Amino acid sequence: MSETLKQIKPKQHHNYVAFFLTLACNLRCPYCINLHDGGLRYKKAKRRQMKADDWIKAANRLVLRDDLPLSLQGGEATLYRDFYRFVNEVKEEIKMDLLTNMMFDVDEFIKNVPLWRFTREAPYAAIRASYHPGQNNIDDLIEKTCKLQDAGFRIGIYGIDHPSITDHILETKERCLKQGIDFRTKEFLGEWEDKLYGTFKYEGSVRGDEMKHRECRTTEIIVDPAGYVYKCHSDLYNGRNPFAHILDDDFNEDEIEKFRPCDFYGDCNPCDVKVKTNRFQIFGHTSVEIRNLKDLMENKKVKEMHLAAKE
Repeated sequence: MSETLKQIKPKQHHNYVAFFLTLACNLRCPYCINLHDGGLRYKKAKRRQMKADDWIKAANRLVLRDDLPLSLQGGEATLYRDFYRFVNEVKEEIKMDLLTNMMFDVDEFIKNVPLWRFTREAPYAAIRASYHPGQNNIDDLIEKTCKLQDAGFRIGIYGIDHPSITDHILETKERCLKQGIDFRTKEFLGEWEDKLYGTFKYEGSVRGDEMKHRECRTTEIIVDPAGYVYKCHSDLYNGRNPFAHILDDDFNEDEIEKFRPCDFYGDCNPCDVKVKTNRFQIFGHTSVEIRNLKDLMENKKVKEMHLAAKE
């Protein structure tokens, strides 16, 4: 790896760049999207993490447009041991968004985070706090939100429209809006009482009856705590089949354009195949594009025929 890495310039249709600084979280939500595949949160949280120097080096090779920030998430990104160093030492041109449960010390955050880092023109707040009833307290969230707003940060609260708490979420939204707080709801993605919730582009991609082979490509650059780059969230959360490392000198935006094979269609993460809004808040976007869907047994037979023909 060379000392000066080549630049990464996401293309116009690339919609998202995210560093998952850590998969650790201080909440225990049973409907967490990170646990869609049924894996152990604790095992994932212990995955190796890159050092701050490497994260800074990775961020500094990015050349981002005004409409495309670097999103920090996890897990809970603020649990990363060098979070404050990272947000201070990355080059100033990089604007950031933060997805957080806001369980951190707000006074410490205000003291250590430069306001300009999370300031940009966008149809949504750069700091997006998630409300999880029974896990974090709405009164605490409102108090912290007001304090951050007074310090000049633009922040919004998001609640998951889970079927078991819909009424409470809507009541909380009304309460926050009356106090001048931007509160938005997000669609619940996953199973609840034997029903699959979510609006998905590809039939059978989530909780499918059988696994199928297909090829897919993403519109995102998503990087796990160890620095590996994946074609989808399902692969990232499972630590499965990374196609590059963010510090690979030959990794660039063209790598995102490539369709890559996968045998896990049917166990897609809802984040990847959900029909949603893009970075401009225009509805109809999907993170991945899928093609050449085949039954795994059919694909196995084709391979066997090719092998037999060679013999």
